[in-house]
Amino acid sequence: MAACTPSTSETAEPSTAAPEPSESAAAACAAPPAVCDGPLAAGDYVSETTGAHIDFTLDEHDWSGAADAPGDGFALFLADVPDGGIYVTSFGGEVFDDPCAENPAASSVTTIGTSPEDFMAFLGASPGVTLSEPLEVEVGGRPALEANLTMDFATGCPNGSGFAYWLYRLPVHGDLHLGDGERDRVLAVDGGSGTVIIWIGVWSPDGDYDHLVEHGAEVVESMVIAPL
Repeated sequence: MAACTPSTSETAEPSTAAPEPSESAAAACAAPPAVCDGPLAAGDYVSETTGAHIDFTLDEHDWSGAADAPGDGFALFLADVPDGGIYVTSFGGEVFDDPCAENPAASSVTTIGTSPEDFMAFLGASPGVTLSEPLEVEVGGRPALEANLTMDFATGCPNGSGFAYWLYRLPVHGDLHLGDGERDRVLAVDGGSGTVIIWIGVWSPDGDYDHLVEHGAEVVESMVIAPL
């Protein structure tokens, strides 16, 4: 999904679950406010890795995380939706010219505007992406645009690798991409010191999208976002 993978010269296999934490990582994750690899306890969390300051709260559901990566953001996973997650990323405007390349390193990039409007226009013009009309909403006290998205490889990448549809570059993990049949609720938030992109969705057509969106929306509603 909005899955993040390093840019390499070889095509990687998609990951459909959060990484297995080490014992030390699991212990570190037991105490908020850090977001890290492994189980996350209920409580209040803080991130400043997307270009904005984000406070949010996790409830008693079985959450795990993928660690804050400076410049990239973080991810949250719900145990009973193993083929989905919530990805919170920065958006620097570097989009892949060939979203159907064998891997992101094989594609050049073009820099576009970084506003929420620019981002939604880019998504809506991407072949194979069906995007609902973006709605003006508020997230964490900041103006935002919200839309629903589905990805169809047969339309978007008829001659592609069939693995991923490369969207935009991230400075640490390399890219953010879509999978075939993926469904997302996507929010582009004006963080005041950069646009924050929030993805809530499943990368399998059989994933429990409604369940993830229900609990993901609760996390988003708890957010307070401020410029750095």
